[in-house]
Amino acid sequence: MRRQRLQPPRPPMNPNPSASIHVLLACQVRLGGASLEKAACPRGNHKEGGMSLTFVVAAAVCAAAPEVLPSGLRPEDVERRPYREYVRQCAELLIQHGTDRYGAVHRPLLMNILDVRTRDCPLDPLALDEPWRVTRRGRRGPAGGNLYADQATLRAMLGLTHVTGDRRFAEFAHRCMDDFMRNLVDERGLFWWGWHRHYDAHRDEKTGHEGNWHEIHVQQAIWPELWDVNRDAVTRQIEAVWQWHVIDKQTGEINRHADGQRGCDFAMSAGEILRAFAFLFARTRNPIWLDRARLVAQYHASARHPETQLIPNRPNAGRERFDGSHFDTSITGLYCHSLLSAWLLSGETQFRDQALAYLKAYGKYGYDASSGRFWGSLLLDGTPERGPRVVDGYAQYEPRGHVDLWQPYVAGYEMPIATAYCYAWALLVTQDPELFPTAARWAACIRREFPPRACEKDSWYRPYAESWAPHGTYAGLYGQTISFFLCLHEARRQAEHLQFARAVAREAVSRLYYNGLFRGHPAKPYYESIDGVGHLLCALLQLDQAMEGKPPSVGWENW
Repeated sequence: MRRQRLQPPRPPMNPNPSASIHVLLACQVRLGGASLEKAACPRGNHKEGGMSLTFVVAAAVCAAAPEVLPSGLRPEDVERRPYREYVRQCAELLIQHGTDRYGAVHRPLLMNILDVRTRDCPLDPLALDEPWRVTRRGRRGPAGGNLYADQATLRAMLGLTHVTGDRRFAEFAHRCMDDFMRNLVDERGLFWWGWHRHYDAHRDEKTGHEGNWHEIHVQQAIWPELWDVNRDAVTRQIEAVWQWHVIDKQTGEINRHADGQRGCDFAMSAGEILRAFAFLFARTRNPIWLDRARLVAQYHASARHPETQLIPNRPNAGRERFDGSHFDTSITGLYCHSLLSAWLLSGETQFRDQALAYLKAYGKYGYDASSGRFWGSLLLDGTPERGPRVVDGYAQYEPRGHVDLWQPYVAGYEMPIATAYCYAWALLVTQDPELFPTAARWAACIRREFPPRACEKDSWYRPYAESWAPHGTYAGLYGQTISFFLCLHEARRQAEHLQFARAVAREAVSRLYYNGLFRGHPAKPYYESIDGVGHLLCALLQLDQAMEGKPPSVGWENW
């Protein structure tokens, strides 16, 4: 076994240590360059994200403690400036300081991590919340950029040009997308992005981890914006998705990895795949793409319970695994959004009807009236998994018991804020009144647990719950919460929803702002793409225009 190399504590980087908490653990353990997950579980199924209790202990050792920097803003002072000005300032600094200025080749590519104090992309970023936010370091895009995580930021820049008339932001977004689609593509036509790939700006090379697979997971592509810049590259990408991600061309079974083998057929991955096919149909009117989108959608629909209409997240996982036999909020929060988006793109009502069936099924079986909360995991017959949560092995990812609104893991089965948002957005775009009671219940849940200062301690992310959650939550969760209440306001025209969206925005800006940039979390010194800063920027633009009674330049979709 390779000897573990211990590194001494890093000296504080904050020029004003008294204004922040800068506590690192006594040492950071680098496990021979391997991911924490693989080092802790040498015999585990890393392809499916297996993790043991050993990993939780190792993660606690390798993580750094929270580091809180003062924003200089009180919530009551935030609205002295229009929200668009916060977005403008952040976008200007990203264009000036946040691109590839490293190595021999400089690209107009946004870096995934910036130290907000120096505005540099660190070569070796601190671990911080890494063990609970992403579980694998490579998912953060360290020392470089991954456009997959920055699409919302580019959409915000395009929206900013629409609002302000300043062409610099749209021009930069177009340069960024153009350079990426011309240069950061593999030999099969697949973009060099996703959860296993990123571009190392310091070494000027395409890199990744654990196979460097093209992976379709949580983020949802901004196909219209990408198409406007390079339609040929987008076409090749989507054609390669059909070839490499759709494993069974007869049943529509997919794999999140483009390895040509059976693998994780997550609903969220299937949703993004069928949405891509619906988009290409909308642009080309070639019916083969609509047929392919229908095929992928039908794969999960074929596994639905005949009475409840609930579907398993992963049909090919088998009934012995929880994701092969349970319904969870990543289905309502991500998959249902993809289905509705595919309907809006293509006009195919099958997608709308399936999404509404799943949303209504969860609204019926997922709400616990006795507590006023929602369940995180349901058997397909509608029975909730009441808990307690498991803290070892892959079963720890099942969100048993009630949902944990502010949980940290970005890539798992628990997406309560996205679920709430999907109910409000679905209500807005379908005008189906049956969705409103569930949307209203989500609003009540969020109001009751706001501001975000806690999450589930009896879980695999207990260290996060104890040390990080008391400081607030992630930029993307703040952003989608704002978007949720704005959609409710747009759908129902009730002033209370707009007022609460403003309260969330005041909290978010006062917690995350730092000298013009937004941090990914109130307790870290980094702007970080994977934390959803782009979604916060889009939400602030939505709010800015809602306060003026105008439609949002970025639209109502903020996924």
